[in-house]
Amino acid sequence: MEKYYTTFGNGQWNKDDWLVVRSPRWEDVSHWIQKEDCISNYVPDDLKPEDMQMGRDRTGESYISMLLKQPVTGSARLATTCVFHSRMAPLIVLSRELGPIHHEHLEVVLYDRGVNLWHHFYKDGKPSWKLLSFIELDLAINEKHTLTAEMICTHKGKFLLMGCDGKTFGCRLADDWPETYYVGFTGCEGRNSFYDFSVIPGRTDSEAMLERISD
Repeated sequence: MEKYYTTFGNGQWNKDDWLVVRSPRWEDVSHWIQKEDCISNYVPDDLKPEDMQMGRDRTGESYISMLLKQPVTGSARLATTCVFHSRMAPLIVLSRELGPIHHEHLEVVLYDRGVNLWHHFYKDGKPSWKLLSFIELDLAINEKHTLTAEMICTHKGKFLLMGCDGKTFGCRLADDWPETYYVGFTGCEGRNSFYDFSVIPGRTDSEAMLERISD
């Protein structure tokens, strides 16, 4: 993939670039509400905050995810400007495959207490998930934040460098994470707004990261 950037203002993005994907945990899926300068996931008026958290019966009603149809190969930096209007939880997705239902994928999840990295996979034929890494931050509700995830492919393995508003943390990924993968974002567990999304191929290689992966 070459460099990709879009804003989500009215008339400013191409829906044909994207595939809407639902979670395997629910049959329900939300939809995007187009606003003048962003898109937001639809949340039913009668849906209480506790009903939207993961594991509840109605969680899927506020959940919508979409992936770029064009895959990414190798190192790349992903970023989105987003807002969570209650406590949770806009997120960046990195998926092994492209399809209408999520299978194995990574989620870089933003909420008021920081950023989490979750690994979603199937175990015994059922959707499963585990927390791989996190950073504790005190983040404001109803304010714009820049959420980032950088895939760094090296001879020593694949690493994910993630963060919000310039504060970052990292995690080494499993050796079998594919060289080619799909990326996008999700709105869930509350109303989220997305203003833009970008993919920049290649490695940015901060001094600190170079030190960690050097021989």
